[in-house]
Amino acid sequence: MAVSNDDSTLRLVTASLVMCMLAVPASAEAQVAVGAAFGLSTQAAGDSDRPYLGPGFGGSNVGSVIFLDVAMGRTASLGGEFSTARNISGSQTQRVPGGNNTLLSEHHDIVVSAVVKLKTRTANRFHVAAVGGLGFARRQTERTGTFRPNVPPFVIRPVTDTLSDTVLAATGGLDGVLAISDRVGILALARVHYLADNDRLPDGVVHRGVSSLILRYGIGARVRF
Repeated sequence: MAVSNDDSTLRLVTASLVMCMLAVPASAEAQVAVGAAFGLSTQAAGDSDRPYLGPGFGGSNVGSVIFLDVAMGRTASLGGEFSTARNISGSQTQRVPGGNNTLLSEHHDIVVSAVVKLKTRTANRFHVAAVGGLGFARRQTERTGTFRPNVPPFVIRPVTDTLSDTVLAATGGLDGVLAISDRVGILALARVHYLADNDRLPDGVVHRGVSSLILRYGIGARVRF
């Protein structure tokens, strides 16, 4: 389900999440925590729709998750997350009017979510929190390659194409934090992002060939204020 093809949509969503967090009432026990983790982002290959577009591609690359949480009690918090990764890539062929494209496709997804976290009681300065939330994802695919016509003259030409969409996204996962002081902790996290994108054009043809399910995990730090 596409929401917008304009970069301003993602900026508006990000600003809205920040405003929501700032609007949380302050209390004597309220605490704000920020955290960042770096690791891997993995996506499976999507559908193949040869001869129109294929094969599907996926892979792993460096990924990261950055978050801000506001405590809503002893076990719950409300916050926002920014999740991104470097490009994954794959070789594809595509049937187009008059010929075929041979392509190198590069893709990444940026996910912005509002999340709720429910944590276990701290044991030996360690706790685990279950994470769930909703937001939006910006899908970006860059294609470069060559076009070869089916009829003379067989002149090969360079081609470039950019696909950009903003779609709804659901987020789930776990945080594990080992406190090394009252404010600082070592963070390990895992996230699963499900994007509401069936990767199909209106005529049913595959749009990208990249999975709409993303797994991101890594280690980093959390700081409380």
